[in-house]
Amino acid sequence: MKERETSVIGWWLDRLKSRDPEARRQAAQALGEIHNVLALKPLTAALKDPVSQVRAYAVMALAQFKQPKAWHPLINSLKDSSDEVRKCAALVLGEVTDESAAAPLAAALSDSSPDVRNLAAIALRKTRSAVAVEPLIAALSDLNENVRISAIETLGLLKDSRAGQPLVAALKDPNPQVRKAAIAALMRMGAGSAGALIAALKDPSGDVRYQAVGALGVVGGDDAVAPLCEVLKDGNLTVRFAAAESLGSIGHPASLDCLIAALSDRNALVRIAAAEALGKLADPRAEGPLKVLLNDPDPHVRTYAVTALKKLSGGG
Repeated sequence: MKERETSVIGWWLDRLKSRDPEARRQAAQALGEIHNVLALKPLTAALKDPVSQVRAYAVMALAQFKQPKAWHPLINSLKDSSDEVRKCAALVLGEVTDESAAAPLAAALSDSSPDVRNLAAIALRKTRSAVAVEPLIAALSDLNENVRISAIETLGLLKDSRAGQPLVAALKDPNPQVRKAAIAALMRMGAGSAGALIAALKDPSGDVRYQAVGALGVVGGDDAVAPLCEVLKDGNLTVRFAAAESLGSIGHPASLDCLIAALSDRNALVRIAAAEALGKLADPRAEGPLKVLLNDPDPHVRTYAVTALKKLSGGG
């Protein structure tokens, strides 16, 4: 170790013992940036500093070391008396993949601070531990919508079968953002969630319906075709557009007639999506309706009609 570096570290370590809280805070911050092993024990001791701001900076400083002996003490900081310190600990532990952090983070889902609960739900994504599933399911009833959303997103990433029905129940959450998160999570769970996603096509929120339509384009099968065809009559432009796209992704012959009907949609984007979907189906019965689009007033629609017709003739 260079003599100058040792001298700098020693100076900051002395400052960490200062009677001045601001000096101790600055020292914790600086030692975190240097992250030299000589600072590990003093920074760990600073987790018990009487001033919460110093403790918070000590938490963030120890996170810079990226090693177990540095972050293991941070687990205890999840029980600190200060909301800010607990928030810092939950945030930092979100970068830890070790399973030993899972149970303490799961316990933090019951913290009195919604910010801590939210950060704990997010942090549990890295641990990928089954220990977190039940506490995360319980968090779906949290009074704070951000906590519910984060818990849903984490459950979607964990893909544990125990979360299936609770996520379906979340489709009835009063907050549309929560319902959207539930749809995304169910999509991650796979094809077994298609029935619940079909039910979400009738959601009062256009954004939620749009999300459900897009999800069915990924995990939907034959059962999704008729409901998606109905959605082509939705009053929301983006929902109709997404329905045409999803029907093209599913590629079932039963969608032919409704996609042909969508070529007459009042919106050019929907006509484009329908033309593109018909090109994917490659059913010769779509040739006549697609040729009609060659006279569409929108040049982009005409271009997509040409491309779709090429696919029908085997040239796409």
